[in-house]
Amino acid sequence: MQKNKKTKILHLNIPSDRRLLFMSDIHGDIKLFKEALKKAEFNSSDYLFVVGDMIEKGDPADNLAMLKYIVELNKQENVYFMAGNCDEVFRFILPPLDKKRFLYYATELKKSVINDMASELSYPISKDMDIEDYIKTIEEKYKEYFNFVDELPDVIFINDALVLVHGGIMDIHHIPENALEVLKCDRFLELSPVQPKTMIVGHNPTRNYRSDIPCVNPIFDFRKNIICLDGGNNLVKGGQINVVSLNNLSEMSFSFFAIDHYPKYIVQEDINYDKPKNQFTMRFGKNEVELITKDLDFYLIRPIGTTDELWVHEEFIFEADGKHYCYDGSNTFINLKKGEEISVIKKAKPYSLIKHNGIVGLIESKYIHDDKL
Repeated sequence: MQKNKKTKILHLNIPSDRRLLFMSDIHGDIKLFKEALKKAEFNSSDYLFVVGDMIEKGDPADNLAMLKYIVELNKQENVYFMAGNCDEVFRFILPPLDKKRFLYYATELKKSVINDMASELSYPISKDMDIEDYIKTIEEKYKEYFNFVDELPDVIFINDALVLVHGGIMDIHHIPENALEVLKCDRFLELSPVQPKTMIVGHNPTRNYRSDIPCVNPIFDFRKNIICLDGGNNLVKGGQINVVSLNNLSEMSFSFFAIDHYPKYIVQEDINYDKPKNQFTMRFGKNEVELITKDLDFYLIRPIGTTDELWVHEEFIFEADGKHYCYDGSNTFINLKKGEEISVIKKAKPYSLIKHNGIVGLIESKYIHDDKL
């Protein structure tokens, strides 16, 4: 494995009558990934494409478990895993080593395959550890997994109709030689020109492309010819794995379903709220905010530089260098009909953060009865 990877491009010709399934950004959630495959009824007559970020950000042991699972699954001829920027974690720790970055991953984030391997090997992780010795150890013990990640394709062309890439490619006729340039493109849908072939990407949670409401469903932008898959699983509040299906390459008709790990609740009565004058959602990221007032478990906050106000659970706000920050939030209160199903992300007082049909927002907690949850 080399420190800098040259973009690997794969051209496939597959039968036009086969079903194709697309996912991305699993982020170590092996349980949900398996559930998604089961719900999709994935079988040997289908083709499965996972467009990067299979690992990192998972619960303890899950990143390594996911890596072991997909190495075996990848042996099937109808399964294709692709590189994502997070999957390149092994490349990042090769010499010349950025020790500060390594320790940030290993001792602060602690949701890396780096930690899972250390745990399995009973190798202590600390700020004064012998990093070079540890990297040498895992390179020897997990050589198969280093090789697997090293060989992942960065770009796949399918039947001259589809282009798959984790981050995005501005011009498919001039693909960058440096793989990282196609694996990481944070605002690709906004910046990209119209694509000549349907391009399917991951990497950036779809909710980041909406400024009015936080929606984590896939985006089908047929004007630009781009499909965005990333539902923000294991990353944003209300995140999910989106599974996009193409029944065959002849008709090019897409559909999708989503799956998450939140408890489900059937609404017991109609719930109606007035729509705010200005619906607003924060992009996922480190947003500086002003705390205005508190009501039980929730703060009313105002993102710095705006006049927008929204209620955010206290657990989602953190302080650094004397300032307050929040990773995501919305002022959307969701209207619901009796009998509809919701995902309950956070039940608290006086509000609960919920998701309905991919849209994340709030309802008053009085509408969620514990005996029905």
